[in-house]
Amino acid sequence: MRITILLFFTLLFANTAPAQLAVTAVIDSLDAYLQEKKIPGAMISIVRGDTVLFEGGIGYANVEVQEEVTAQHLFRLGSISKSMTALGLLHLLHEHNISLQTPIKDIAPDLPITNPWAAETPIAIEHILEHTAGFEDMHLHAGYYDNEDTTTKPPMGEFVERHANSLTARWRPGERTAYSNPDYIIAGHLIEKISGQAYHQYIQQHLFEPLGMSTSGYYFRSPDTPLMAQGYNRQGGTFIPVPFTTITGGPSGGFCSSAADMSKYLQFMLNRGATTTDSTLFTKALFDRIEHPETTIAAKKGLPYGYGLGNYSVWKNGYLFHGHSGGIDGFMSRYLYSRAADLGIAISINRQGDANAFIDEILRLLLGEPDAPKRTIQPIPETLKETYAHFYEFDCPRHELLGFTDKMLAGLTLDFQGDKVITRTLLGKAEDTLYYAGNQQFYFNNEGIPTVLLFQTTDNKNGLWINNSYTVEASRGLRVFKFIGLVLSTLLLFSFLLYTLIWLTIRLIKKRKIGMPSRFILFGAGAVFISLFIAFGNIAADRGLSGTFNFSSIYLYIASYLFCLLSAATVYYWFHLSSRKGFRMYYICCSIGAIALSIYLYHIGFVGLRLWDY
Repeated sequence: MRITILLFFTLLFANTAPAQLAVTAVIDSLDAYLQEKKIPGAMISIVRGDTVLFEGGIGYANVEVQEEVTAQHLFRLGSISKSMTALGLLHLLHEHNISLQTPIKDIAPDLPITNPWAAETPIAIEHILEHTAGFEDMHLHAGYYDNEDTTTKPPMGEFVERHANSLTARWRPGERTAYSNPDYIIAGHLIEKISGQAYHQYIQQHLFEPLGMSTSGYYFRSPDTPLMAQGYNRQGGTFIPVPFTTITGGPSGGFCSSAADMSKYLQFMLNRGATTTDSTLFTKALFDRIEHPETTIAAKKGLPYGYGLGNYSVWKNGYLFHGHSGGIDGFMSRYLYSRAADLGIAISINRQGDANAFIDEILRLLLGEPDAPKRTIQPIPETLKETYAHFYEFDCPRHELLGFTDKMLAGLTLDFQGDKVITRTLLGKAEDTLYYAGNQQFYFNNEGIPTVLLFQTTDNKNGLWINNSYTVEASRGLRVFKFIGLVLSTLLLFSFLLYTLIWLTIRLIKKRKIGMPSRFILFGAGAVFISLFIAFGNIAADRGLSGTFNFSSIYLYIASYLFCLLSAATVYYWFHLSSRKGFRMYYICCSIGAIALSIYLYHIGFVGLRLWDY
């Protein structure tokens, strides 16, 4: 497969020759990986602060016509949009002398948000840019724009209204991080309220044009250009083209760019600004603020890394990198840059898959395997061990509806062993090793920066900040009991389904009377329970069904009540079964399992769930 590349300065600067040779090896390796993983094509930028090492692509932008990726092809970069929206809003705040601490209600008082802590802790601009407002991520009905009659971007106020179900602060703003696309839809709305321009026009004028990003933009519909890459899903051995779907979240996911433009952006971030931008705004202090969070409880207690303003930190191959990732229908993307390594990388593939593997391969070949990090490991105080040697549960769900997965399957135990800490899963498996950096901060595995923190919550509970997530001390014994109870209840119910099918088959073969309504009520509860998950899976797998009034969503609503009703009805037969004692006990155990599952489904919000309005 021919590789389309644009290499600069190879003949002009002899000192870049080794880097160019390394980049050539990288591209050869990525081309082989692309073919091995059956990915149509990839857009790639690799830069240093003063040199573009590579910008272009490998593979195909369009499989059907065998159109090869070039440096000018546009790819959908998904949530990388947030980095651009944050920069655009920062520029606007600077123009109007507005602080990041300004409450968003002061700028847009009509916002449909609920904040129980508004009197003492209003939601500020920096909260939405750091994902610390406490909002949920977008609900099912609000993800895609379904009005095909217009090609004009609606004002962001309309999109904010679509996401009103997400806009409730679930905890005190500035306490925890929970990734939320509606945060950045509000950011786009603020740009429009302050500037009087559409958000995409303001960012185009004040960011993309000064940086020379001539083809980049927030596209509401598919851009009218032959250089728009086609996104794909892969089913079996076939690439299935994915339509350019319009999302109700342009500032959070509508950005498209090319390898040539991303090279300019990466160099802008590596060099902390450029002569073509406002030097009174893009200062070292501002870049420090972009790259470091300040609003979370962890940041306030001295942990300097995490999710900043549309920008997160990550330790890779012995260096601190900053960047963002993105995924949208048919595309996966990521960019990273490190001033210490003098390296910036952006990549996007036009298929659902793992863009991180490409980044990792580039880093491995250009930076090599990292040496042991230079860090100072300190003895862990005994008082710290005594206070924090407990089990911790995650308490910052991105979606409340799916928060039960964290509650049941996630959680960590801190096992202090000398001057290191082993993190263990709910069932005791060792996961990671933490090393003490002092000030209740820890290094994660082989990282050279502390990213883990032990702290006291605002209500004086023990807390653990890990993987940019907020956890609190909980009872591991109770969690294991619940987990085993749910697993056992599910197995019992499934076993009764199988038992009844075998029993029914035997009765039919021997032509005996069926009767036994007790069996069929519990059997019906089990069958409905299975069908609940089938219906939910159908909705989750089909974007067209998500958030709409359809057979699956109606069935899920009705069947959730039916399961509870059938489970409760089995209690009657505890006292009216005429069967043998052994079967009676088995029946009661299976019935209790069904009731336990009903209670659990009610507790997590699945009973009466109206997905068409979620």
